[in-house]
Amino acid sequence: MYSFLAQAFTILISFGTGDSLHSIDCESELFETAFDTNVHVEASVSYPRVPETTPLARYANEAVSKEAHELHDTFVQEMSAPQEELWEEDGDERTFRYDLNLVHSDPDLVSFYGLRYQYRGGIHGSVRYITKTFCQQDDTIRELSLDDLFLPEYRKWLFQHCESYFKSNRCGYYDDDDHSWVGFNPKDLDAFLLTEKGLLLLFQNYVVSGYDDHPTTLLIPYNKLISIANPANLIFFGQKK
Repeated sequence: MYSFLAQAFTILISFGTGDSLHSIDCESELFETAFDTNVHVEASVSYPRVPETTPLARYANEAVSKEAHELHDTFVQEMSAPQEELWEEDGDERTFRYDLNLVHSDPDLVSFYGLRYQYRGGIHGSVRYITKTFCQQDDTIRELSLDDLFLPEYRKWLFQHCESYFKSNRCGYYDDDDHSWVGFNPKDLDAFLLTEKGLLLLFQNYVVSGYDDHPTTLLIPYNKLISIANPANLIFFGQKK
């Protein structure tokens, strides 16, 4: 059931290329919980520890640790009571996995990629791919979002760019001539990484393709994004130190 976890940290940068984004070796934290109610419950969390040589590294480590523990504790608390409704298709266990890897680290930018898996009963579990990017500009440290990088109304441009690419290359669900049922929309533009080659967008399962062992991704070169870039953050568009 969890074979995809071993593959989660090597992702294709874009359709049809051989480029990959790999994890960076560093110390990591792992903790696990297991107990039984009327089902067996297992929860595990694994996340990296960036060497704390800068305030940015310390900030990123604290933020990642806090989120991982909160997600773990919430799941364990919810599963502590016996499950009230067990259906024939349910398995006899409930599972939570949080796995995060470091994929970029320099004095001004730290990025993580991973996934969160949950099985709460039913036919199969759910996977959500995670990206987290932290930056330092002067004395300000923060986690970056796409809203920070672009001007207002940027989602419309990004969505149209992505959908045009999917349609012209017949990617995922867009291999079908009827696109009316496809659920991809601008709110699905949230998971991203800043790479040397451009902005890497990652799409959750069932957005533009079905349940796979890795996310659907699309790389957009920075020079195509200048028209919608936030002038205050142009440093991230191919001009990182």
